[in-house]
Amino acid sequence: MRSRLPKVLHPLAGRTLIDHVLTALAGVAASPIVVVTGHGADEVEAALAGRATTVRQEPQLGTADAVRVALASVPANATQLLVTMADVPLLPAELLTTLVADQAESGAAIVLLSARLADPTGYGRIVRGPDGACRAIVEDAEADPATRALDEVNAGTYCFDAAWLRANLGRVPLSPSGEHYLTDLVGLAVGDGQLVRVVQAPQPETALGINDRVQLATAERLVRRRIAEGHMLRGVTIVDPDTTFIDAAVEIGQDARIEPWTVLDGQTVIGDEAVIGPGTRISDSRIGARTRVLGSWIEGSEVGEDARIGPMSHLRPGSVVGQASEIGNYAEVKQSRLGARVRQHHFSYLGDAEVGDDVNIGAGTVTANFDGTTKHQTVIGDGAFIGVDTMLRAPVTVGAGAKTGAGSVVTRDVAPGKTVVGIPARPIELRRSRREDDPQDA
Repeated sequence: MRSRLPKVLHPLAGRTLIDHVLTALAGVAASPIVVVTGHGADEVEAALAGRATTVRQEPQLGTADAVRVALASVPANATQLLVTMADVPLLPAELLTTLVADQAESGAAIVLLSARLADPTGYGRIVRGPDGACRAIVEDAEADPATRALDEVNAGTYCFDAAWLRANLGRVPLSPSGEHYLTDLVGLAVGDGQLVRVVQAPQPETALGINDRVQLATAERLVRRRIAEGHMLRGVTIVDPDTTFIDAAVEIGQDARIEPWTVLDGQTVIGDEAVIGPGTRISDSRIGARTRVLGSWIEGSEVGEDARIGPMSHLRPGSVVGQASEIGNYAEVKQSRLGARVRQHHFSYLGDAEVGDDVNIGAGTVTANFDGTTKHQTVIGDGAFIGVDTMLRAPVTVGAGAKTGAGSVVTRDVAPGKTVVGIPARPIELRRSRREDDPQDA
């Protein structure tokens, strides 16, 4: 991968490669999952905390040696052992289940997964006898031209008879490269007259490993297409799957519509009949039913039902927008809670604010929430009307039903029902009385 990050921790559709594998195994394995770590062991083990048992292979002497290391953590009464690679993220649980069921039914020493590839370069080849049975697996580096011409490859996933494996793993010889290959067990089993069976992947791409970033990009396209198709089959309209990017953990409700150039990532939940996009990114957020989000960025936030967001809005982490509210052009909200039916239509910023129901936020309104050292809160009561270009210097409270005039700079609390104007803002009645008392105003 030419990366400082261990390969199995590279992201694919919002999850690491190894997370995809563990998710598939969780749908199959009845016993604890054991992960053998080597390169980048500290990072990998930290990422897997609580999800699997980890054991280190030191030194790293090949795949058969890795299985030997793992066996110490496998229950002694296990009758089957499923082995797969942490860099094969597209394997569906159903295919793994097929391997396990085939081994249980046939009693084979080994049931292995294969795939037929147009370009099998780099993969071990499945060598079959005249009867079609598997006779051996030959690694690419050790294959002669005739063997290299075979297009059926070993996918690196096996289901073993656990007792047979324990009894024969020590017989695997040392290869010229100084490693013990798990694939040599096939030849040993055949030589002993044991049954070796092959299950061929119906879709070859699902069995492929990731060895570089080109293959990672290919896998990304495949898994995202699979995710999109799953949502569409559950009643979601995705206008153009090729320009829509949806992470594996995202949930989308029935009759929602996802427009082109939309990214939905992290733990995002989209409600029924919502319309998202085009040109929208939503990360780790919840969007209510029937809400419309157009050309905007939402992260770590929650939007209620029947709301309208965008275009060009930005909800930063910690924001909550209430039912039927409207956040419009170039409006930004950060770490704030907005009630129902709030109107913040354009060119404004609400940070560290608590806004009640039925509030109007005029264009150009800014909550000055940071004094250079500390963030302060602004509170705006129900039904308040914040005029154009109002500056609210926090901490400050605007009472229910209060109003601010255009261009006001509010530095003190505003009582409920009062109207304040000017710089600094004062009750309009007070300013009128001062003008009447000042001869220069005559």
